Amino acid sequence: MPHTATILTVDDNDALRYSLTRTLRGEGYKVLEARTGAEALALADQFPDLITLDLNLPDFDGFEVCRRLRANPQTAHIPILHISATFVEPQHRVRGLEGGADGFLAEPISGDELLATVGALLRMKQAEREARLQAAEAEKARQELRAAHDELEMRVQERTAELARKSEEIRELTGRLLKSQDDERRRLARELHDSTGQMLAAMKINLDSIGSELQGKNPAVDKLVAETTGYTVEISRQLRTMSYLLHPPLLDETGLQSALRWYAEGFSQRSGIQVDLKINPEFRRLPDDLEIAIFRVVQESLTNIHRHSGSPTATIELSSSPENIQLQIIDAGKGMPDRASRGKFVPGVGIMGMQERMRQFGGTFEILSKGKGTTVVATVPTERTLREAV
Repeated sequence: MPHTATILTVDDNDALRYSLTRTLRGEGYKVLEARTGAEALALADQFPDLITLDLNLPDFDGFEVCRRLRANPQTAHIPILHISATFVEPQHRVRGLEGGADGFLAEPISGDELLATVGALLRMKQAEREARLQAAEAEKARQELRAAHDELEMRVQERTAELARKSEEIRELTGRLLKSQDDERRRLARELHDSTGQMLAAMKINLDSIGSELQGKNPAVDKLVAETTGYTVEISRQLRTMSYLLHPPLLDETGLQSALRWYAEGFSQRSGIQVDLKINPEFRRLPDDLEIAIFRVVQESLTNIHRHSGSPTATIELSSSPENIQLQIIDAGKGMPDRASRGKFVPGVGIMGMQERMRQFGGTFEILSKGKGTTVVATVPTERTLREAV
């Protein structure tokens, strides 16, 4: 440490104090002098870099001065070197060091010993000062890092909350769109059945009347009326099938089981795929929205089997337990592409629609395939379903 440090020398013996002061000033130190403990405490407010403190003082001893200096946070860090010509026993050294002193010298002492001890204590003080500065800088850096971490975490939480809110909004919107779609299908089915279907029925009645009036009068007209009547019957049949596919009235009237049996039979006739429907005997009615969702999953899955799998058969298994309601649609076709099992399969709109329908009820939707055959598994928790049904 540069010899520009300030040292407070406290000694009531003028000769000894003069000797210490002369030695220290000769080394380049700035020296403050005090004869009593009270003067020492007053001059300590100037924050000297080191204090040499005699133990035998006229007002109170050096032990008490040291205690008061250490008790004051402003002066507690100043190194203290006890110097005494009377308190030289080992117990005095122990008492002084335990009382807070950093060193202890007994008179007579040489100038070299004094300067070496002072230099060592000042180096110690400098090291402590640097350690405190480094600790303060480290603490500041930790606080800045903690503040940055807290800010980042807050931003992540805000972003996560925003994403969760957006996801919830999307789910709600998707649910409303699916419901709107089902409502529109129901409306169209009713319109086709009640309006267009009735007009076709009336048309057939009129054709039958015309045919009766003109029968035998003109063979060409008889043939034309018969063909037109046949077209009307076929259009009525196709229209009725389309109406039922849009929204089977059995869903509203007798429930999911009847609607699935009707649809499975019609699908087998239209596609040539043998459909085996297995329903748990204890299966009961579900909330209307859930029955529609399960029916749509079956409808979409069988359509995919017909279009893509090449399977001659399909099995529908519908069961319920205290834990969940489970639907499985199984085919024996060519299965999904290999990339699907590697998680690279991009689902189409139909699959995403089925996934979202199940998600609306807190359920799951999976497609399982190991190269041959595919199984669609849709599961909905029973507890939530029953709660919604109440």
